[in-house]
Amino acid sequence: MNSTTAVRARVTLPHDCIAVVSELIQKLGGKIQLEDADEEKVVVPPMPADERPGRMLRGLRLREGLTQAQLADAIGVPQSHISAYEKNTRSIPRDKAMKLAEQLHSVPENFQ
Repeated sequence: MNSTTAVRARVTLPHDCIAVVSELIQKLGGKIQLEDADEEKVVVPPMPADERPGRMLRGLRLREGLTQAQLADAIGVPQSHISAYEKNTRSIPRDKAMKLAEQLHSVPENFQ
């Protein structure tokens, strides 16, 4: 990473998302520095369990640079299913969670 093109950003996110965000930042060539305990803390509630599958799917899909249609084609479902999965209006079956994990370089548990 060229320091002349780097941007410093301050991000607030739920604690249970730090691993995914850290991985993405490192894949993009950045580095992450967690704040000292002495700094002001902002309390962010954890992601509600019923929202986690869809939000994780959308975040991981975007991380990979895929459209809903591209991901749908890759796992053999209509694009509308990906949309419904991301909105948490349709549960992600275990077999599809495994295919999503493979396509998105993740683990099936992120979608359950």
